[in-house]
Amino acid sequence: MNVVRAATVLQQPVQRHRKRESISDSETRKAVQKLAQSTGEILAVDTDPIVDISGLDDSGFTKRNTQTSSVVITEGDRNMPKSYFFPKDPEQPAWRPFSMRWPYITMLITLALFLAGIQEYLCQLSIQRRNNNDGLIQFTKPQNIPTPAYFAWKYMPTIIMVTYGVMWQVTDYETKRLEPYYQLSQREGATAAHSLNLDYLTFMSYLIPMRAIAYKQWAVLFSSTATLIAGGLLAVFQSASIIITSDKDDHSPEALKSVNVHPVWSRVLESAFIIIAILGVLLLIQLRRKSGLLSDPKGIAGIAAMATKSHILNDFKGLDTAPNHIIHDQLRNRRYNLHKSSLWQGEYMQSTGTIVTERKIENPQPLMLRLQAGIPYIIFMIVFLGVLPVFLFEGKASIVTEKVPFLLTAIATTIKLLWGCMDMNLRVIEPYYVLSKRHAPSRILTLDYTGTVPGYLSVKAVLNKHYLVALVGLGAILAEVLTVCVTSFSVDGRSFISGHALESNGPSGPTRYDTGETFKSFWISFALSVVILLYLITLAALVYHLRRHPFLPRQAGTIAGVLAYIHQSKMLDDFIDTERFDEPAMRKHLEGLRKTYALGWFNGRDGQDHCGVDQEEILASYEHGKDWAQSRLLGSGGVGTWEHF
Repeated sequence: MNVVRAATVLQQPVQRHRKRESISDSETRKAVQKLAQSTGEILAVDTDPIVDISGLDDSGFTKRNTQTSSVVITEGDRNMPKSYFFPKDPEQPAWRPFSMRWPYITMLITLALFLAGIQEYLCQLSIQRRNNNDGLIQFTKPQNIPTPAYFAWKYMPTIIMVTYGVMWQVTDYETKRLEPYYQLSQREGATAAHSLNLDYLTFMSYLIPMRAIAYKQWAVLFSSTATLIAGGLLAVFQSASIIITSDKDDHSPEALKSVNVHPVWSRVLESAFIIIAILGVLLLIQLRRKSGLLSDPKGIAGIAAMATKSHILNDFKGLDTAPNHIIHDQLRNRRYNLHKSSLWQGEYMQSTGTIVTERKIENPQPLMLRLQAGIPYIIFMIVFLGVLPVFLFEGKASIVTEKVPFLLTAIATTIKLLWGCMDMNLRVIEPYYVLSKRHAPSRILTLDYTGTVPGYLSVKAVLNKHYLVALVGLGAILAEVLTVCVTSFSVDGRSFISGHALESNGPSGPTRYDTGETFKSFWISFALSVVILLYLITLAALVYHLRRHPFLPRQAGTIAGVLAYIHQSKMLDDFIDTERFDEPAMRKHLEGLRKTYALGWFNGRDGQDHCGVDQEEILASYEHGKDWAQSRLLGSGGVGTWEHF
């Protein structure tokens, strides 16, 4: 095979093979991997269809020192594809956020089992008392129930379900955000499709489990499935599990009403909790692997710092404005590794299909920030706002909510989940939007809202003067409140109009006193629901007015997308030897440089014009659909590549 000579000679001999085999042969790979492990060096092997491994020894490899990450490559072999093999890192880091550590996930598992046990206890108690013509709570008029007991029955269960769902969201966001790094930290690395090109954050949450199954990324499967159940189904099942029975059939105000638990829906709710607990245990097992991270790789800076030790950025030549499908296809012949806090090329794989060169037009905005999704979503909320009074105050329509008491809760939950998708999409693109406006402060390079806890997100965004993000984050909290409020609407609203307490939807239908609602609770819930829906509709319209316009060459959300933006940026000089910095140290380092940054056209390290993220002053702002570099004569600077870094 063609040999790239190393600067030094490997000291330990290896077993010599007496045959010629393909570099893709498993035995050959094992032999090279064994050599890398025995020497503790990163080995670079020229990639030929046939490799002579009869003399597999020192001379057949480029040696990379794992401490300095340096390599000497002869000029004649510079453009030859190579496979890189890595020794096991004896000190492989395993940083992960608290929400992915065993105490937090164990707490989620314990809570699921505890809540399932409480639900079964209440169900058994309800059955026992119902057999004795009793109930968990008895009343003739709801206003006679003590306030603590009323709150514990009407609102606390839904609040607990909603809060528990939010607790799972925190873990799910972080699991999806960091999964590419877990894949890269494996000894053999990961293909680009399973790591650098992976985007779970802007993907529709309902479809993430299916994608995770396709990629065999089980941590994401367990986390996303548990989150969908906790955030989307628990409140619905809980709403359906509470029923009110009466000791009389005439619906008179003097009839004694009882709050009971529906056995079937209660067991469905318990099953959901048990499934969540099982998924939590499986997630804990999956997260025993090491992340390869020393600290949180936040923002563009976190990725840039990882890319300065190797020549991985060579793979992104010509991809400045390429859509994601072109980037995906360009990288598909290479595996990648996260080793010593740096991103490296791994094994080169022979092409298995035709490389795509046709650039299809790609909308760079995530789906939930496009009008194709935004208009139907806004219409859906407007329709819900319009039919809500119909369901409550129209006699025939109100029968629907009485017969299917969880219907409105299910609709509110759907609104909440879709709002969560829009919220996450906005979190992902906001740093790039600020960069597109030019002269952004250095802290924008370390900004990452994707893993921020709901509630604190709005506070953090306000402090950064990103008010739209703050308002949308507040909307996510209000969407949770909406879910709680609509649990009050399985009633005939006409009986809650002043002076109509005894009116019903039929001669013998239920009156206000047959429900679990008081006059005050009903109207407060109704007013809150209307105000929240108006807020969400108005804010959604504002989001689509301000953020639907493309300002990026392609959709954000992948590591590869960031690398394509920075592969020729001059600002990369600022990230030398920063791969071990945590976020505070990185932020302090960048602030000390007193530079500003932008997304647009700049003159790169190779003397040519590129589109991406760089320090100011850049040449021109980015305009979607326009190739600024073609609109002027190119400079005559020398052509180089990132490997000269």
